Amino acid sequence: MINTLKLSFRSALLGVMGAAAVVAGTAAQAQTVSTAGNGAPNLTPEQVATLQHDMDTALHYHLAPNVLPRLTTALKEIQAAGIQPPSRFGMSLDQQIALVQQVPGLDPILQKNGFSAHDFVMSLTCVGLTGSLMNVPANPGNTKMPQPEPANVAILKSNPQDLQNLVTVLRSAHQSGGALSH
Repeated sequence: MINTLKLSFRSALLGVMGAAAVVAGTAAQAQTVSTAGNGAPNLTPEQVATLQHDMDTALHYHLAPNVLPRLTTALKEIQAAGIQPPSRFGMSLDQQIALVQQVPGLDPILQKNGFSAHDFVMSLTCVGLTGSLMNVPANPGNTKMPQPEPANVAILKSNPQDLQNLVTVLRSAHQSGGALSH
């Protein structure tokens, strides 16, 4: 069972970012369910609704002002411990949280850095989605485009070095083939 749970963090982040791109793209294309024309997977109306709900939930999750360095530290410690939190593309936030809660050895690292499994998944998801959408110009003709929480945008914009450090940890884990990738 542990081997089944050991999937990659990179997949989790890519899943979040992919979901954001699909939902944002879907919203931008007037809620078109079949997105095969742009290379994204075809989604059922139920999957689109779940992605939109999760995206809205994550975009309105309230980030703590010090979340970026805590995420970076937690990810470094997770990588050093060789732990690979689970994720699969298409999982809901609730499913991801439930699986993260089951990973042996992960909870003490998260607690040490001030996270529950819920806060960790929500914070990573929120940072990923907010970072992806905060520089998208407003389009008055598209009222369906999700908008990040202004306070979260302010946190990311006022801490560019901390955000870059987080991105660097995620990229280095992916490039080195470390515990956070695969």
